[in-house]
Amino acid sequence: MSPMRIEPDLKPWINLGETLAGSFAARARGLLASDFALLDRHGEEIGRLEVHGHQGAGFGAGDLRARIERVPPNHYKMMSGSTEFPTEVLTSTGDASTPEIMCLGHPYRARLSLLRNRAEAGPPGGEATVRITGGLTNRRYEVSFEARIEGPLPVALFLLYRIVALRREAYRAGPGKG
Repeated sequence: MSPMRIEPDLKPWINLGETLAGSFAARARGLLASDFALLDRHGEEIGRLEVHGHQGAGFGAGDLRARIERVPPNHYKMMSGSTEFPTEVLTSTGDASTPEIMCLGHPYRARLSLLRNRAEAGPPGGEATVRITGGLTNRRYEVSFEARIEGPLPVALFLLYRIVALRREAYRAGPGKG
């Protein structure tokens, strides 16, 4: 007998998307850029993203909690909701530059540029609904997403995590070691 699939509670995602009105900033809180404050348009902290390297990340904003986990060999999933009954919100391949993402039943094609510190995603063959632009030092990011639907916000958080983790790993490897 297979386990019953529980649909994710979208209300916290929708409420956060409405609060953010389609954009937020991420600022590193520590020297190694592993903890980011997520700021609304007025510079008020609305949440945090804790990056745990390639193993995953944790996210919290108000009553919304989510975690990103690595699923061997090279995939990721985002879980949201209570710790007793988390629900799957997003899955992705671990491809560094063009991960395929499935979020809330909708496919997304993503492109990451580590050199330019940018990422974007949208439906296959369509316009980007998520855009992320970072600073040179991996400590500041500007994120925009389509706020009228619930899918792009989790995608934006996932891509922010991936670009931070990949760039941090590249910095640690240094030239000629990666």
